[in-house]
Amino acid sequence: MSPIGTRIYLAYGSNLHPRRLEARIGPVELLGTTVLQGWSLRFDKRGGDGSSKANLHPAPGVDCRAGAALYALDLEQLRKLDRYEGVGRGYETFEMTLPWQSQAITAFMYLAPSQWLSSTLLPFDWYVELIAEGYRFHGFGSAHIEALARQPVQRDQRVERARRELEGLGLRWPAHYGA
Repeated sequence: MSPIGTRIYLAYGSNLHPRRLEARIGPVELLGTTVLQGWSLRFDKRGGDGSSKANLHPAPGVDCRAGAALYALDLEQLRKLDRYEGVGRGYETFEMTLPWQSQAITAFMYLAPSQWLSSTLLPFDWYVELIAEGYRFHGFGSAHIEALARQPVQRDQRVERARRELEGLGLRWPAHYGA
């Protein structure tokens, strides 16, 4: 499926949008998208900035779906992304086999172990908007975006971070941060 020395990355959070991912690790190869049946997107990973981050949870037997993008990453990109995602300090890598284009592929994703979960933190509004922009970019249906719109959020007190994170990628950002 992918050349030797590459791995397939299943992105579901802020890295779903290729501009965000490329800003972190350089040009990437988008393989396509998938919808993970029986998985739910939650914002329960404790971030180091006082907010929560996206995390996937298995939800077998429940009508849950999580949209994701598949990227081919080389080993240097993988090392860079591991640093961004805080492997060993928040997220861990997990592999899963999933059906894609009439075959089974193995992809890796970042999931937060239980010691990094929080039920009291909220994600920043710009962070949730970044994920919504990823859904729009990939053409995921309105149900994904509507679910994000119902997600409780907090305003980032560091306005420049909010501006940098979205405007730096050419994406819109919440009007309440000012012009």
